[in-house]
Amino acid sequence: METDLSPRPPKPELRRMLDEAVRGCAPPAFPREGIVRRAAAIRRRRRLAAVSVAALLLIPVAGKLALDQDDPSSHTVSSADSPTPLPSLSSESGDAPSPVRVVRPGERIDVGLGMWYLLKEREYCPKHPLDPEPTCVGPVDVEDPGGAVPMTLDWYSFPKGVVSVFVYTGKTPATRITMTQHGRTTVLPIVRLPGRPSFVSSYAISAPVSEDERKRLVRPSNGPLFRVYGADGAELAEMRQ
Repeated sequence: METDLSPRPPKPELRRMLDEAVRGCAPPAFPREGIVRRAAAIRRRRRLAAVSVAALLLIPVAGKLALDQDDPSSHTVSSADSPTPLPSLSSESGDAPSPVRVVRPGERIDVGLGMWYLLKEREYCPKHPLDPEPTCVGPVDVEDPGGAVPMTLDWYSFPKGVVSVFVYTGKTPATRITMTQHGRTTVLPIVRLPGRPSFVSSYAISAPVSEDERKRLVRPSNGPLFRVYGADGAELAEMRQ
């Protein structure tokens, strides 16, 4: 006696159930924007590491050049009428100190263009509108401050401007932070934690970059220069976006 083991089509009821199950399964969306943002963040971390190494190698040369230069603390703030779109909290010039805001660790700090960040004990965490959670940068060197590069900066390009979020971890407390672009200097806010005057953060919105630079997430060709000053007016650190 032979048994017929050939495959048979499913019954109509089973076929209908399978069809309904397949229609209810939608493939997940490919997280392209998230992957691009993460790749950009990794490139910024690598660039920061490269800048730190280069600064260490150039310290002897910088020391020699400093002997032949004027006092680096004497900077002239230009009030040229070059356009600076979307100025930050203050557009004052001269030697006015930065407005100071003291926040709790993890308190939300709004920047603009949908960006905000958190300031923690040894890190800062910018939040891009496309990211589900803030991306923390750190631990930054606040236990042994005053290294070759006491500033850490992240930037985010939007059609209306470039958002910069950064921290300063020098030995001398900062009382004034500025951004210079297109010949105009803007006084930026200082945001810090209670009892931590040498660990401060700040933020700014600078001029937008070209569409090609924005899509490729490359460093802006004419980014602003950020400077940090102490109470005596001496420049403590600077970094270009």
